[in-house]
Amino acid sequence: MSSLCARDVMTPVVVTVTDNMLTNDLVRRLVEQEISGAPVVDGQGHLVGVVSMTDVLRSISDEHASALSSGFYDVDPADLTLEDLGQRYVEQQAVTVREIMSPVIHSIEETAPVADVARSMLDQHIHRLVVMRGSDAVGVVSSLDLLKLIADRR
Repeated sequence: MSSLCARDVMTPVVVTVTDNMLTNDLVRRLVEQEISGAPVVDGQGHLVGVVSMTDVLRSISDEHASALSSGFYDVDPADLTLEDLGQRYVEQQAVTVREIMSPVIHSIEETAPVADVARSMLDQHIHRLVVMRGSDAVGVVSSLDLLKLIADRR
């Protein structure tokens, strides 16, 4: 195992999402791809961050707390029109990936030893690293990839 490097354990297909994607579309994409997060690219295809289901849940939690403190639940339902309710729903759904993503891209070179990959994840408290070949993203290593490596070696 000591001779393995990031390219040996990475998922070579980099599933990306765009920074202007709405969060409901993001969730659908992550579920379809059976992943919990993805690198984020801008309109020119440049990496600009990383987003995960945790970011989505944090956003929903923040919206809920904001609604509680703003008095949303103190409003008499009889005073709300269907248009009011519709507008609030649209506003809640119109959150973009750019608003919830982490703008920090945690990456590692494809030749980095697996031990360095694991150490980097532990030190930074993250679940995925973008694997780079120079300035190009060539894969992603997730904590599940490392667990699979350990399980397969037994």
